[in-house]
Amino acid sequence: MSTRADAPRGPDAIPLSDEFAPYKWAATVDEVAARYGLAVAEVLKFDQNTPPFPGVAQIPLAESFATVDQYPSGLYRELREAAAGYVNDRSGTHVGWEQVVIGAGADDLIMLCARTYLGPGRTAAMFPQTYSFYRTVTLLSGADPVAETEGASLIWRCNPENPTGEVTPACELVELARRHPSAAVIVDEAYIEFGGESVVPWLDQCPNLIVLRTMSKAFGYAGLRVGYAVAAPDTAAVLEARRAPAPISSPVARIAAAALLDPRYDLDSEVEERERVRAALVAGGFDAPPVAGNFVWIRSDADLGGALEAKGIIVRSFPNGIRVTLRRPSENNVFLTALGIASGAAPGREATIIRTSTETALRITLGLDGSGRSHIRTGIGFLDHLLTLFAFHSGFDLACVAGGDLDVDEHHTVEDVLAALGDALQQALGTREGVTRYGSAVVPMDEARAMAAVDLVRRAHAEISLAFTGDRVGGLAVSLLPHALERFTMQAGCTVHVESAGADDHHIAEATFKALGQALRHAVAPGDGGIRSTKGIA
Repeated sequence: MSTRADAPRGPDAIPLSDEFAPYKWAATVDEVAARYGLAVAEVLKFDQNTPPFPGVAQIPLAESFATVDQYPSGLYRELREAAAGYVNDRSGTHVGWEQVVIGAGADDLIMLCARTYLGPGRTAAMFPQTYSFYRTVTLLSGADPVAETEGASLIWRCNPENPTGEVTPACELVELARRHPSAAVIVDEAYIEFGGESVVPWLDQCPNLIVLRTMSKAFGYAGLRVGYAVAAPDTAAVLEARRAPAPISSPVARIAAAALLDPRYDLDSEVEERERVRAALVAGGFDAPPVAGNFVWIRSDADLGGALEAKGIIVRSFPNGIRVTLRRPSENNVFLTALGIASGAAPGREATIIRTSTETALRITLGLDGSGRSHIRTGIGFLDHLLTLFAFHSGFDLACVAGGDLDVDEHHTVEDVLAALGDALQQALGTREGVTRYGSAVVPMDEARAMAAVDLVRRAHAEISLAFTGDRVGGLAVSLLPHALERFTMQAGCTVHVESAGADDHHIAEATFKALGQALRHAVAPGDGGIRSTKGIA
């Protein structure tokens, strides 16, 4: 019997520099919750520089997944053409699809550039404070990271910079490439949609320039892992020959191509929110310089990151400051409040509710002027489904994370989630001036039919009649829904009438939440201004 000392060893890996350190993620929600005795719903991540809601696929997913038994076309022509068109539309250039190289996110392309231009005895120049993965891949390749550009085989530049959001004028990057014609000058434009000037128009003049782009930031596709590089034709051909045969899947390629052909991100509102948060930070006495990105940068030698983490706010910490990703406005106000800043009401009609009790802990963010996007995790699958339908049919953006005593039963979770949703609606409506006030809908669902009517006057009254024939649908006792909808109504401070009947309880519940969503969509819509009541009060 062998002992640990003489147990078989694994294969010998190539030795790495003592300076090497793998990429390090920020703490997870579960880790922070456990570390500080918080509920998961009390923890918010402001560290990943991704949008608060995912990008929505603009093509039928079933069609994309119909060929998952086959390898994707290694050429990726559809995606490369879409990426070239996207770049050309925004840069006034004439980049050909052959100048685009596809990778599994920008990180994959960073590694491709390192494999192509670095090795033992070579150096890569980078700023001391920049995206840390540049240093990681440089050391993985056996090259040495340096500060000086002279003699470097590769020069890393992130523009706009990460984590500081600083912008380098494109002319300076072009001049850098001209001064070092034998070096690959990699310009990572991950945040270019949020500010700065692209160097794509100078690729023909500087064949050593390589531009990297990602679909994780503005597009909200971080989980799909798709990025692309743009370079002069000969340079792109070198990279294309050295990339993996099929780095991304067929469904991902089709989703990404559709998004590039018809971008549907809302950058104006994101930039406006960034400037609102930055102005609040400056007014609160913090050193928050102008940035170009979907984040703010706070310069400080204090351990702001540690102090915020103890309050359930996860940010990216650095020796000289913290980088804070922008989320929904009401969630950003939670961050500002944690810093002791009086932020005032969030812009737009939106609210975030965080509620904890001995039975449940939950967080709900509701935006009335949304597009029906949702991210729901209550631990009750059918409730998640119903809330997703509600968000879609109301046109509200809804995020909900909840945890409760499901080991007992789902009663407390269902009731508290609907009550908090009512609280969020009440806060988001504000004074209720200028809304249509009334809304109604009749929704058939096969053999079932639901009717909902809403009056947003501040008189809480509920008439809920749901003719269920059984006890449960999935993990949800449907008998809980009438009372939960009553709680929603009481907390929202409005009048709600809902009737639903049919032969299938699944359809009865679905029709109910669809009809309520449709009725609220009409009721919260802008009206003629003022308060629509002869009494003059909402």
